[in-house]
Amino acid sequence: MKRLVAMAFLGVCVAATAGTRKITVRIPTENLDEFRRVAELAKELGANHVWATQIEPSMWIWDRDRTDPYPNWGLENATVFKFVVPEALKEWLPADYARRNFETLAARGKILRELGLKAQFQGNEPAFFPEEVYRAHPTWRGPRCDQARRARHEYYAPCVDNPEVRALYFEAVKTICTACPFDAFSFLSNDSGGGLCWAEGLYAGENGPARCKGRSIGKRITDFLSIFQEAAKAAGLGDVEANVFHIGQTDEIKTLPLLKPGQSVNNKTLTTQARQVGVGRAGYGDFTFPVWLLPHLVDYARGLQRMAAAKDANLSFTFRSLEDVDAIEFVKRYQGRIAPGEAAAQKALEEFAASRVGAEDAVVLTGIWNDLERIYERVDYMQTGGRIFMLGTVHQRWLTRPFVAFPEELKPEEKDYYRAYQFQAQTEADADDMSDLQANKWLKGYGAANLVQKTVFRLSPIITGAIASAEKLAKRHANEPYGKELKLLELRLRAFRFVIRNMLRAVTFQDLMDRSDRHSPPKPDSPALREQGDARLATINQLVRDEIDDSLELAALIDAAPGRLFDTAPTKAFTSVMHFEPDLSASLRKKAEIMENHRRDFLRFLRSYNR
Repeated sequence: MKRLVAMAFLGVCVAATAGTRKITVRIPTENLDEFRRVAELAKELGANHVWATQIEPSMWIWDRDRTDPYPNWGLENATVFKFVVPEALKEWLPADYARRNFETLAARGKILRELGLKAQFQGNEPAFFPEEVYRAHPTWRGPRCDQARRARHEYYAPCVDNPEVRALYFEAVKTICTACPFDAFSFLSNDSGGGLCWAEGLYAGENGPARCKGRSIGKRITDFLSIFQEAAKAAGLGDVEANVFHIGQTDEIKTLPLLKPGQSVNNKTLTTQARQVGVGRAGYGDFTFPVWLLPHLVDYARGLQRMAAAKDANLSFTFRSLEDVDAIEFVKRYQGRIAPGEAAAQKALEEFAASRVGAEDAVVLTGIWNDLERIYERVDYMQTGGRIFMLGTVHQRWLTRPFVAFPEELKPEEKDYYRAYQFQAQTEADADDMSDLQANKWLKGYGAANLVQKTVFRLSPIITGAIASAEKLAKRHANEPYGKELKLLELRLRAFRFVIRNMLRAVTFQDLMDRSDRHSPPKPDSPALREQGDARLATINQLVRDEIDDSLELAALIDAAPGRLFDTAPTKAFTSVMHFEPDLSASLRKKAEIMENHRRDFLRFLRSYNR
């Protein structure tokens, strides 16, 4: 009876708002069957929109030059011309790739129409064109939109003030809207390979063609958003909303007074300062990435509270996967039911935990969820253009690259397996430096290493305690339906602890190398009998051994787990800077072998008396 009452309350809560604001569900899917399940979930949540612009990663862009990692930021971002290639662009954009995306989009649109739902387009616009396009059409060239230290080539977005470019967008958007009922568009700009002429947020600074320099940025933004609204109307969809975000504060102020009905900038209008309120994180926003689906229910509880307080804003529910069953069920049960305040959030969490493991163990499970939130609070400062476990663990391949004294001497067969997927556009010396995070070395030096050490020192007992609690719960409930989920929770927490330890060792190891003269021979022997050699050598030897042991243990853990422990690419072909390779355990074992083979290289500059 309690469940029925809760769902009745949910129905009343949603009914009061669904007709007046957009409520969107966003979940990545692997096929159309999963997309249908997402659409059905949206109906159950009372949502009226579903994110429909997940694309096949545009690997062809990166394939143009695999030594330039910058396109990786946009491989998974939807753009208009990744669905429709106008005749004028067919010489330079792959029509077969766009056709596959468009066919999937049309199939999604059919499902949404069957269920009476609308689609949401989220992407990156205006996105860069290949350089050959601008050689053929020089007046189409807009702003340079790459980040110079993160790219090996210059990338230019099209100038959306140009009538021919606007016509390309209009016809492509009209075609897209005919295939799928889009009712809302939202674009990241001035980032990830996209940008607007003369915008203050461009990495290269305000730039663009001289002919449009004096034009109002606000007028440029509103006219660009109008393309999507007018094209959708021409496709028979009526009035739609359009938003662009990552717009600088000054440009935002200039744009707000010029916005037309249905438009927003940074999800704001002159009268609404929070037009979009969301719950949930995915991919780039998931602080435990690349570990797969560690629970963030505390964040969901607080997000639902924010939603309840936002009476007029559009709402969005984000889940990392349909496998994220606890998050999905929690939202289904508690949307509109959690009163303000931390105590109310904790009460909801404990009630939900009791439905999983019983009242006796509810506090233990809730404690694990709270422990993960405490870890997040301790590592949140370690980000610059992304969270540390994405920028270091994945982008710099900390987890799979070997810790060796002379990385510059590694042979291709010892290096290519990780270097090919490393985000590094500068020199090979920079690539060999583990503290270089997207051309930013803010973790460089003893002070930074010491700060990371202190951080890990404080969070280590938290993650260790969470593992112990999860292990206890997994054993107690092993024969129950939720037992497998608890076992996976335990193993994923163990994997996360490996990631944390690896982060500490990567920063510490690089600091030790930076403070060593690797190109000078060891100093003369000491007469002291008990001295075993250079004190740093003992530290490095232990660090290297621990990293080898952890790599092998983690590989075994991955192979024996009854489910996924890490986010990995679906196939080797889709492995990128953003995702580990499917055979992650093989890479970990390869790393350990390489480190063993080069263990004694440190003796070339650090004295050991054991010869």
